[in-house]
Amino acid sequence: MSDMSHDAPTSPSTVLAFAFEIRSLVTELNTSLTALFRPLGLTCVQAEALMALDDLGRATLKELAANLVAESGHPSRLVSRLVDEGLVTRTASRVDGRALVLELTERGRELAERARTARAPLLHAFAQRYGDRLGEANELLRDLRTVLAAER
Repeated sequence: MSDMSHDAPTSPSTVLAFAFEIRSLVTELNTSLTALFRPLGLTCVQAEALMALDDLGRATLKELAANLVAESGHPSRLVSRLVDEGLVTRTASRVDGRALVLELTERGRELAERARTARAPLLHAFAQRYGDRLGEANELLRDLRTVLAAER
């Protein structure tokens, strides 16, 4: 039996409702993450940057930016705040004199781990509740993002 959702045309109002749900989900997710990271003294963007740098090890600003979802554009101000707070070091690259290499300090690594621990129950709850459906949703969203990017 064929899935009717693939055969029937989707109305513009359905597409707009889908876009609204995605924006609303992002808002709710950020609100939840903000509450989880606040006791650590971190914003969502700061926690994301610390965890990304922890995963990357040493990275350039460009490499970090490619791994951040929440920070649009160039995250130099974010990195400057993390450096000022003693969470990240910035040194000149030995390979490219124009590039700066970022690395977590010991305190930065500790906060990255604490942020992961704080976030873990939320991720676990999503995985438990939605299981394989999240994989399907990820595929759909990735496809939509790819199509939109290609149309620019």
